[in-house]
Amino acid sequence: QADDPEGWDQCESPNGDLYYMHEVTKQVLWQHPLDYQYQQLYLEEKKKGQGKLDRRGSSNGAVVAPPKHGGSRGIDAPPAGGPVGSSDDALRRVLQQLLGTSHTELKRLLTEPATCRVPVRCFVIRHKSRMGGARFDFFMSISKTDDMYCFTAKKWSVSKGCYYSIALDQDDAKRAKASSSMPESYVGKVRSDRKAQEYTLYDDGASFDGKDKGGKSELRCELLHVNFSNSLRNRNPGAMTVVVPEVDSEGGMVPARPKDAAGQLNERLKRGDLGGLMELKNREPKWNPTSNMYQLDFHGRATLASCKNIQLHPKHGEQADVSFLMGKVEENKFNVDFKAPFSALQAFAFALIVFDNSSGSF
Repeated sequence: QADDPEGWDQCESPNGDLYYMHEVTKQVLWQHPLDYQYQQLYLEEKKKGQGKLDRRGSSNGAVVAPPKHGGSRGIDAPPAGGPVGSSDDALRRVLQQLLGTSHTELKRLLTEPATCRVPVRCFVIRHKSRMGGARFDFFMSISKTDDMYCFTAKKWSVSKGCYYSIALDQDDAKRAKASSSMPESYVGKVRSDRKAQEYTLYDDGASFDGKDKGGKSELRCELLHVNFSNSLRNRNPGAMTVVVPEVDSEGGMVPARPKDAAGQLNERLKRGDLGGLMELKNREPKWNPTSNMYQLDFHGRATLASCKNIQLHPKHGEQADVSFLMGKVEENKFNVDFKAPFSALQAFAFALIVFDNSSGSF
């Protein structure tokens, strides 16, 4: 067994179970702090002996552009007007099984809600920029050795706050400004208010007031809204309210398509008009008398202390029924797990919101 890393002490519970506590942050882990690093090292060495597929894309919503993060798997685009190749069929079957859906178009697989009860494992890579406008890449683990690139988001600052453009192509995400025509791979954006307390995820439709044309002419849907009572940057972060559209009996998202200001999710939340919506909240840590501290079990999906480590569960359900989990594992890598009612797009968007609200924190 490797030596305990600096700052971590090995402890023993009254039941004889070993755990590790960080002497500064007091974070508790029930596995060795270096387990994740050695697991990743093993996987990287294993990948070196395997062939890698180039990621290609198509304009109909397939995952596009070769990711700049190594070791991820892609798909080959079928010939124009031709049949879908066997590699595409295999990937679709894998995604359908992971997400619990029957969609066949890759874009819909990533943007429609999952119906699975077992969390889908993903991760986000953060690319910091000294000039502002950070970039984030979202990957889905489709097997023990393969990760699939899904989205890229780029941050833009505007007079009334900021927004993140999200696309299926890394280059298109950089070009997806509200004042320009949207590329076909554009799937939506996250918009914040000036105080970075309220955030909304929109799809690629147009706003009801005509100010935001989006990527298509039909009215846009609001896919997620988050209201923070207290910033995550605070040492004692307060509660947050998260609402997403419910999933209907056929596995589709109940559309939240406002036709005026009163129909927007933030206004409906103020009125308590939550019909067709599901409300979630952050999971609260429990007091552990053995370690004399509050703690929250991330089951190894968070190995570094961070205010970005968070779990969401239905407000009126069991706390253990976690629908979303985000955990820091490296300086710029964060695990993201999700299940119903979230889609991959909603999970990525909420991770972006956590990044933005806690900007400047570790």
